[in-house]
Amino acid sequence: MKKVKNAKVSEKENAIDTRVENQALDDAAWGTGVEVTPRLKPTSIRLSSRTIQRAKIFARIHRQRGYQSWLKKIIEERINNEYEVYKGLRDHPAKRS
Repeated sequence: MKKVKNAKVSEKENAIDTRVENQALDDAAWGTGVEVTPRLKPTSIRLSSRTIQRAKIFARIHRQRGYQSWLKKIIEERINNEYEVYKGLRDHPAKRS
């Protein structure tokens, strides 16, 4: 474990750190493994190469890591906006004559 320079550490904290480090290396201290399954399943969407090229340009403009993360952000924003409009229409329906 890397020590921080000029850090004031009490003897109690040192003892705790040592104990945790020793337990981390002891396989008997660990319980059985737990398998975690993701809640969301990945989805793929087919886009034309022209659309992908444009998405790459806009991703760079918006300083995103890649076009896929930018597209995900845009899609989520659009769906959230549409849902808010839907809720507004559902909660306040237009009066019919």
